[in-house]
Amino acid sequence: MLNEDQRNFRRMQINAKATLTTLEPIADEQYDALCVDLSATGLSLQLDDLLEIGTIVKVKIDSTSPTIAPLDAIAKVIRASKEDDGTITAGLEIMSFN
Repeated sequence: MLNEDQRNFRRMQINAKATLTTLEPIADEQYDALCVDLSATGLSLQLDDLLEIGTIVKVKIDSTSPTIAPLDAIAKVIRASKEDDGTITAGLEIMSFN
């Protein structure tokens, strides 16, 4: 069932610190980001640098609970933009979970 914005999965607002490490096309560049929301297939981030569309990254989001595993995934940048207020955002599609 699709929700109101035609997504297959609902997004959870999480506002959690994320660490990105690029894998392709250039490996081992690191970025700190704020994960704004997360779904089963993707996530939205705010960060200080504009990422290239198509960049493959490893995403790590630590858990705040010892009973919940941290998020560790490989994702592809499918959207990146600088907003009118200067905020840089990116949309990533999760390719696999580690």
